[in-house]
Amino acid sequence: MTTEGLFETVVTIGNRMGLHARPATMLAKLSSGFEAELTLERLDGNGEIADCRSALSLMMLAAAQGTRLRLKASGREAEEAFQETVRLFESRFNEEE
Repeated sequence: MTTEGLFETVVTIGNRMGLHARPATMLAKLSSGFEAELTLERLDGNGEIADCRSALSLMMLAAAQGTRLRLKASGREAEEAFQETVRLFESRFNEEE
């Protein structure tokens, strides 16, 4: 199903190691599979924004456990990309039981 629009929510880094190389790569790979633009923005006053298709950009957020981020998705497959990304955060990048 293809739904174009803007989707937005706040996600929190739940895994102990934060948004390090492995989860950043997982997120970049997931994001690259959709015709959508996904970004994460730090909500702690830093204002740093990362393109979810770039693992390096994501790691530059230096998002430790507990960091709150605004997830935004737009484009042709935004809804699907948004839902899959939220699920990845909810799973704590499969790093925690």
